[in-house]
This record gives sequence, C-alpha cells and structure tokens, in this order.
Amino acid sequence: MWFYVAGRFVEDAEAVVPVTDHSFLYGDGCFEGIGVVEGRVIHLRDHVDRLFRSARMLRIQMPVTAEELGDLILETAARNDMRRLESAYLRPLVSRGAGPLGLKYSNRLGPATLVIIPQVGSRRISLRGEMEVMTAVMSSYVRPGPAALDPRIKTNNYLTYILAFLEAQDRGADIAIVRDPQGFIAEGHAMNVLVVREGRVLTPMESSALGGITRRHVLDVARSLGYECVETNLTAYDLHCAEEAFITSSLEGVAALASIDGQPLPAPVPGPITTAVREAYVEHAISTASEIPERVSA
Repeated sequence: MWFYVAGRFVEDAEAVVPVTDHSFLYGDGCFEGIGVVEGRVIHLRDHVDRLFRSARMLRIQMPVTAEELGDLILETAARNDMRRLESAYLRPLVSRGAGPLGLKYSNRLGPATLVIIPQVGSRRISLRGEMEVMTAVMSSYVRPGPAALDPRIKTNNYLTYILAFLEAQDRGADIAIVRDPQGFIAEGHAMNVLVVREGRVLTPMESSALGGITRRHVLDVARSLGYECVETNLTAYDLHCAEEAFITSSLEGVAALASIDGQPLPAPVPGPITTAVREAYVEHAISTASEIPERVSA
C-alpha cells in the first residue's frame, strides 16, 4: 500500500507520524472519508472543499492548495491500483502538527500534517447491489451543540460517536442516533438520517448535523424526482411514526432502516421512495465521479 504522509508517498512501514502530533494527543484536526466505486472517486471536489472549510474553522493552515489535494488523492488511488477495484476508500486527514505537549503550544505548531490513507478489501462502498437494511436505536449520548463545536466541522474527535456506537451494539442495533442538546435528532453515529412522512423527505438541519455530502446529493436527486425535501427539527416521534426511514453516508450510500428501538417501521423495507431515491442517486454519483488515472510509477 502507498500512503501520502507529510509531503511524500511512502509504503506501509514508513507511513508514520510523530507521537507528539497534536491529532494523536488531542484529536486536533479534521478529515474526510471518500468512497471509490468502479475505478472512480465519488464526490471528490465536494470532499476537498469541505476539508478546507473544516481546516479553516479549526484555524489550521492547509499545506497544499485545494487543486493540489485533489490531485494527491487521485494519485494515492492510482498508486494503489484502485482504478481496477470494485470499491475502496480514501481518507485525507490533516492535523495542526507536531510539537510540545500542552494546549498552550497550539498557536506555535506547524507545519500542518497532511496524510492520505488508502483502504482496500475490508470496506465495501455500498452503492451497487442490494440495498443494505439496518436497525437503529436512540442513543443516550448527545452531540455538542454549535456553541461548543459546529457540527459541520468533520473533526478527528469522534468519541461521542464511538461511545454511542458501542451502546447501540450492546443493544443489538447497527446504528446509534444521537440528539443535539435541545433533544432534536442530530444524526447517526457516522451518517445522516432522513425520514419519509406523507410523501415528503425530512432531515435534520445542518445546525444540528454534519452537512453530509452524500446527504446533499441525495436531497438534490430526490427533488429532481419530484419529492419535496425539508430540513427541519425532528424528534424520536418523527422516526417512530415515519412511513420510511433511511441513512446516507460515503460508505453506505443510501441504506434503509427497518426498526427504531426494536419497533419495526412499516413494510415494505426498503420503501418505494427510499428505493427510487437510492437508484437515482447511485447513477448520479458514479456518472459524476472523478476517474482515477492509470497507475503511476513508485
């Protein structure tokens, strides 16, 4: 495997960062998770732009331009022969950099550490084939509100979501749904949540949830199919009383929810609107994806 680490491409054994890197010490950084399907990188420009916005909000100076980062991501895919793979995954990640222990040094670190991590084999990007069907529970964990940390920043600190996921696993579910400090549904532990009621697609507002890239494209596709889409405050009531419910993410694409807290949602699952939206989204995502160049020399 070839990794990009702080300015150069290296193989597995050299893919290391200092233990004094502040992402390792404090979760001080941001990242993106990007799917590769049928030799193409899904929503590349959108992911690059969001990473730059996250870094800007964290006051981290990116060591490359947006155009350079897009090229580096494609080169990472090419070096790992992803052009010929059915699916794979890429994670660009940036931290504030390495330096002395202590928050008081946060304004004296640098340069920022940029890495691009490839993954093949162990992760399926679920765009093709049968739609995944999952179960969810309402988590006891609450994500920070925007006054603490704006949810649109995709930070390296995922402790709330890790604990929520472990709680969901203890309760026999696939997905943990976390709320915001006001009690409104925010998102799943690593995905956005959408419900269908009276033929409309409803989803939490971005003031409560990560502004998901897959979510945004799914909403655009749903609108193009004639469905009304509304960003609004949702509670557990809206999930339990939904006609259909589904999640979106870079890994799952669109996946249906079969039950909430052990209570089944109406049959059929996946429902007709979820199915129609997913089919249209998959075709859109792949047709607009960025082609990976032929493998480059090491």
